[in-house]
Formats: sequence, C-alpha cells, structure tokens
Amino acid sequence: MLSITYQADTLDGMKLMANRAFIEPQTEELLAFCRQIAGSREIIGACVFGARISGYGVAKSALHVLEIVRPYPSRLMVYPRLLNDLNIFFLMVDSGLFEMDVEQAILGEFVAEKLMLPYRPLLNPEYLRQQELRLKKRIVWELLENLVLEYPEMSHEVVIKPKYFLYEDMKRKARLFPLMSYSFLNTLRNDLRKHNTDLMMQRYLEALDCLSNEGWIEFTNGQVKVNEVFIDDVKKRRIRIRALFRTVQRGVLTHALRALPGVIQPIIEDQELFRKTDAQTAEEKLTFQLDTSQKYLLVPTPGRLVPLSDTTSIEDFVQNHLPNGKITKIEPLGGVLNTVYLVTLDKNGEPQSFVVKKFEDWFAFKWFPLALWSIGTRSFAVLGKARLEREYAINQFLSSRGFTVPKILHISPRQRLIFKEYIEGTDMTEIIKQMVSSHGKAEKELELIQKVGEKIAKAHSLGVVLGDSKPENIIITLDEDIAFLDLEQATRDENKPWDIAEFLYYSGHYVPPIGNTKAAERIAKDFVKGYLRGGGKTEIVKKAWSAQYTKVFAIFTPPQVIIAISNICRNIDKQDEL
Repeated sequence: MLSITYQADTLDGMKLMANRAFIEPQTEELLAFCRQIAGSREIIGACVFGARISGYGVAKSALHVLEIVRPYPSRLMVYPRLLNDLNIFFLMVDSGLFEMDVEQAILGEFVAEKLMLPYRPLLNPEYLRQQELRLKKRIVWELLENLVLEYPEMSHEVVIKPKYFLYEDMKRKARLFPLMSYSFLNTLRNDLRKHNTDLMMQRYLEALDCLSNEGWIEFTNGQVKVNEVFIDDVKKRRIRIRALFRTVQRGVLTHALRALPGVIQPIIEDQELFRKTDAQTAEEKLTFQLDTSQKYLLVPTPGRLVPLSDTTSIEDFVQNHLPNGKITKIEPLGGVLNTVYLVTLDKNGEPQSFVVKKFEDWFAFKWFPLALWSIGTRSFAVLGKARLEREYAINQFLSSRGFTVPKILHISPRQRLIFKEYIEGTDMTEIIKQMVSSHGKAEKELELIQKVGEKIAKAHSLGVVLGDSKPENIIITLDEDIAFLDLEQATRDENKPWDIAEFLYYSGHYVPPIGNTKAAERIAKDFVKGYLRGGGKTEIVKKAWSAQYTKVFAIFTPPQVIIAISNICRNIDKQDEL
C-alpha cells in the first residue's frame, strides 16, 4: 500500500503527521466498510480525502472516502457510517462514470477533483495515480488551449511556471462554484501550503513531462513553453465553441450536484472550518484570496522575466530601471487621441527619453469607426489587453528576426503599459509628402519607398501582417533603416493584402483632391517594386485592388487616386517594368 511521508520538522509537517497517525489505525475498518458497501461488486480503487488528509482537520472532522466500483447501477451514491463516534462518508461511484469525469468532466469534475487535492490511497494506489495523471494532463491541455485562445500572439513568447496550472484550475473551479473556494483556501493555508502544494504538483509535473515527450510543449529547467505545433493546432481547430461548451457543461452539472447533500458534505465542513479563522470575507470575494495564477505567466524583457501580474507604473519604471533619473517632461506622440507618450528625464545632467504606451479599450473613438467600416475586410482589436499582447509579441518576434523595431524595455500588463526605446528618424509621412510635392520625381524618396515595400514583404514571408502599416507608423532611422513603430494590430494571419492596401491608399490621402495622380502612381509602382524584390508575391499585390479593400479608404482618399493605385495593383502581372 502506498504510504505518504512527511517531514515533521515544521508546524505544518506535525499537523499532517498527526492526521495521518489518526487515520492509520482506522485503515482495516475503512477497508471493511468498503467491502461491505460494495458487496459483490469489484472495488477498482479507494482513497481517503478531505480535511484530515490535507492537514486542517479537527477532532470532530469526518472522514471522507472515495470508493470506485464496477459495475454500479446507481452510478453515484453517498453512504454514511459511524466508527467509534467518528462520522465517515463513503462516496461510491461507478468506475465508468468516474473515468468519464476524469477524461471529459462529465460530472463537472465534482468526483474527479478528489484526486486533484491531497488524498491517501486505501486500495489500488497505482490505478489512482494513473487516473490522477490523466486528469491533470487533461487540465493542463485545456488550460494551454485557453492560454492560446486568450493570448494568440503572446502565447508564442510566454514562459509558464508549473504552479500556474494548479492555481488557474482552482480559480476556474472556484468561479463556477464559489463554495469550493473553502476547500482550496483551507488546503493552501499558510502553515500547510508547502506540503500540500508539493503533493498536488507531483502529477502536474508528470503530465508536463508527458506533453513534452509528445512534442506539444518544451519543459526544461522547471519552465514551460508552448510549441508552435501546439499553437497552430489550437488555432486550426477553432475550439472556442467547444471550450465554451465545456465551461457551460461544468457549470450546469456542478450546480445540479448541489442537490446531493452527501456529495457536498465535505465542502460544508470546509466552510465551517474556514469561518472559524476568517469570518469576515464575503463569499463572493473568496476567489480573490486564491493565489493569482497570472504571476506564474512570464514574458521576457531585457534583464528579466516579467509576470503578467506586474503593476509597474511610469514612476516605478524610472525608479527601478533608471535610478537617479528625474522626469522632466511627458508629451503625447502622434495626436490627441493617441495613448503613446514620450517621457524625457534628467539623469545626472544628461537627458534621456523613452516611450510609454497605454492600452485603453477603444470603443468610442479611433479604431472603432474603422472597425465597423472594415467588417469583412480586417478584424481590428479594440480591447486594450488584446492590443498590448499583439504589440509585445510581434515586436519580440520581429526583433529576433533582425527587424528594426523599438526595443521593449518593460511591460506592465495590469497597468496595460509597454515601455519602449525612442527611435529617432523621419516619419514616412514626410517622405510621402515630398513625393507628392515633387509630382513623383524625388529619386531618393522613391528609393526609401522601395525599401519600405521590401521590408513589409520580408515580414509577410515570416507570416506577420503589420495590421497598421500607414506611413506615420514607419520611421526612416538616422542610418536610413526602416523601423516599424506601431504593432498593436499586428497578427500572424493571411490577410497580407491589407498591409499593401493600407500603405498605398493611405499614402494617396496626401494627394490634393483636385490634383493629378502621377505622384500616387509613382509611389505605388516603387512600393510594389520593392515588395516583389523582397520576396512578395504578385497575387497578394493583385488582391489589394479589390473593393474589399478600396471601400475602407474611400472615405478619406480621393476617388481618382484610389482608382489609379488599384489599377496598378490589378495589372501588376501585365507590366513589363514597374
């Protein structure tokens, strides 16, 4: 029989040892009860769970036993027994139903979760270990799926500490059934946390090893990274509806199981035990007392990994990263509606600057009207959280591939702030205006436009769509390199014609309404020339002429300019020379 060993050199260790010592003499009586209740049915496995096993039980705490039998027509039933004035509750479940709860959460994991928390085997410990492993492997898989769906871009970069899966699963269950928070909070009580966490994490670590061996994740040095194979698999299967159904299924079944008093008896006892030490916390606030799982999700920045729970403010950033610096000026960049600021500070008499970007939810201004107008053409992210993760993830990706982008200095997800280096140079808008004023004859500017087209093509070859490729978001650096500044709408998708359409038709916006189209045509031809030179495909350029894209920019670009640019894109394969 599997035994659980605890060190008794700490208070929590002594409490766990005391509870184990209490259970040990009762083992034969418990097994006798199990056989009596099972009758002629085969007992597949049995274990003790609850307050005494987790170490927070008291003298009057009942014993709770999970008994898995085959076959069991009643499927699920609770049998109370009495042993020397000790209340014992036997939760008997059919093995097939139990395994379905392990594999598919058919009962909302209300039975399977007994193996998620600490337990003590009575019969067939290897069977229980295998079921716990299957349960926690599925939980890890589902949480990784949710992570990819919630952070489709940042999931490529995020580093996960294994405890994330334990605490996030607790949060998920507690949100559906708040009363379960009592069991979790008791189990993670300060004096018991380490021992109980170590016990619960054993099978999570085995599950991560399994997924690593299967090639879905990388699990090294105690950290987890999701493989591109896993991310692509999740995105291709489009599992949002299925994941939502699983959540609804758990919620409905969990609430339905409230009708079984014997099943929720351990939770009621946990509530009473918790209230003895904390009578103030309202039930709706219990989940906030659980350890935040976000602190176990980390993203790399220069010098260290930053948790998604980070709350660094501008003042904190200066104090922690630029000691002895004093902020002298904060000014907006890019217009009154923009949430990008240039922060200038004085450090030992030397001026230094960095850019900080605040990601608000944009429902009432800026992208929202364009998002409505471009339905069916381009999907814009308006939520600050989504835009922050796109900006961070695509910036990191392009930087690692040699692109010039502002170096990310720090990220504060809770504050929705990104701190970046300030890149000096010439706004591409100025280049376009010079082209227009010269009627398309400014040779140096044409070369720069070609370089922009070439750079965008190289981004497309990596599967990246910039999403907001208008000239004002592109800088010609002091050494005449091309830098992409605004990546909050960037994604890894196939809508590459959007970048071409936005750059060209937005550039046409600077052509006078009553002027000729020569400058716009020259800009389009040289941009396309650079795009093809950078490896871009003609079929992508051709798609940019369609009404799907021209309709979006017709609201602020003269119609004759739209037509001239779209004709160049449409007839690209008919031109001998651009």
